[in-house]
Amino acid sequence: MIEALIVILTPLLFMPIMTAFMAYSHGRSFWRWFGIGCALPYVSLFVVMFVVHRDKKKLALATA
Repeated sequence: MIEALIVILTPLLFMPIMTAFMAYSHGRSFWRWFGIGCALPYVSLFVVMFVVHRDKKKLALATA
């Protein structure tokens, strides 16, 4: 029973965990992005990549 639950939940939680990890590694809230990843599994990954890219761009302009 536990094995079946793990097999079912692993693919469902993969994208939210990846989204949350990317956001957390760039100074964002893990749990907020995990929730967004659960609500919008594939879209959230692209959104977090855009947010990180935008932040890096702003930082580069501010330091130049």
